[in-house]
Amino acid sequence: MKTKIYQSCKFFKTDMPCVYHKKDSRICSECTDFRETAGTILIIKKDAAGDVLRTTAILEPLKKKFPNHRIIWLTAEENKDAISGNSYIDEIWTPSFETLQAISFFRFNIVINLDLSPDSLITAATTKADKLYGFKYKKDGSVFCSNKSAEDWFLISHNDGMKKSNRKTYQQFITEIAELPCYGEIIVTLQKPSVEKANTFAKKHHLTDKRVIGIHTGSGSKWPTKRWPEKNIIRLIKMIAEKKYTVLLFGGMEEKDIMEKLIRNAKAYLINTGYNNTTPDFFALLDLCDVVVTADTLALHIATGLKKKVVALFGPTSPYEIADYGRVEKVITPLDCFCCYKRECNKKPFCMEEILPETVFSKIEKYYEQKIHSNGNPYI
Repeated sequence: MKTKIYQSCKFFKTDMPCVYHKKDSRICSECTDFRETAGTILIIKKDAAGDVLRTTAILEPLKKKFPNHRIIWLTAEENKDAISGNSYIDEIWTPSFETLQAISFFRFNIVINLDLSPDSLITAATTKADKLYGFKYKKDGSVFCSNKSAEDWFLISHNDGMKKSNRKTYQQFITEIAELPCYGEIIVTLQKPSVEKANTFAKKHHLTDKRVIGIHTGSGSKWPTKRWPEKNIIRLIKMIAEKKYTVLLFGGMEEKDIMEKLIRNAKAYLINTGYNNTTPDFFALLDLCDVVVTADTLALHIATGLKKKVVALFGPTSPYEIADYGRVEKVITPLDCFCCYKRECNKKPFCMEEILPETVFSKIEKYYEQKIHSNGNPYI
C-alpha cells in the first residue's frame, strides 16, 4: 500500500517517523497537525553564552514575521544548553564537519549572522541564502555589513570610545540588523529535571516564604575587571543578614575560592548553590531567587529572562547596551573611566570597588517595599 509522506511538514524527519506517527500511528494524509514549512532561517550566534542567550530576544518577533519558517540555530557546543528546549527553535546545530557540510549544501531562505568571529564570518559567506542579515566575509577578506545598523555595530565593536558613547541596547541593534519591528524577551527555558532538583534544594534549605537574594560572585577568567570585590560582597551580605533575608551564593569552578572565603569570612548564614552546576541546573537555581545581584555576566541575562529583579553592577563594560525590561536596576561606578573595556587594570581606586554595598542594598529594599505596596505580600 502506497502512502504519501509530506516532506514539507515542519515535523518531518528524514530518518524516522514523526512525533505524531509515533504517538498514535497516524499517516500524513490523515494528520490534523500538518504544518507546511514555508522556508528555513539559519541563525548564527555561537560566541559567549550570555550573548547567545540575550540574542533569543529576536525569536518571538522573527516567528511573528515568518510564522511558517523553520528556525535552525548554529551555536558553540558549550552554549547549546543555554537555548535547549526553546520552543521557537526547531533545531540546534553545533559546529562539526558534518554540520558545516550541511550548511554549505542546503539553501536557506534567510541567514542571520550576528557574530564577528572569523569562523562565523566564513560560515555566513559560504552559505547559500536568499537573504543575509548581519555579517560575512567578502572575497577580499573584509567584512560585509548588511545594513546601517550592522555597520554601526561593527564600528562600535572595534572602538571602545564609541562603546562608551553608545546609548542603544544590544537588543535594539540585533533587531535592526535583522530588520524586525521590535525585540522580545530573553527566553530562558527551564528543564523539568532541573526544576525538580531546584525544588528539592529549596525544601532542604527551607526557602518557602523567605526573601531570597541571589549573589553571583564572579565574572569568569576572561573578565576579572568585572568582578565586585570580596570586601564589598561581605558588607552587602551583612546588611542582608540583619534583615533576616536568605542569601544564595552563585558561581562556577573559577569562583570556588571566593565563595568559600565568603562563607568563612562573612559571619552570616549563606547557602552555597555549588560550583559545578550544569547550565539547566544553574537556570533553575537562579529561578529560586526574588532578586539577583550580579556583574555584567551570563547570570544577568538569565535572571532578566526569568523576570527576576536584577541589580546589575557595571564598571569596565557598558550599562547602556543592557536592555532593562523594567526589571534591571543598573548600578554604575562613579569613576569617569567606566566603560573602558579593559580586562586588566591597576588603577586605584578600582572602578568596581567604588560601587557601594549601601547602594546595592537600597535597590533590594526598594524592590521589597514596592512588592508590599502593590500586593501586600512581603514574600513575593
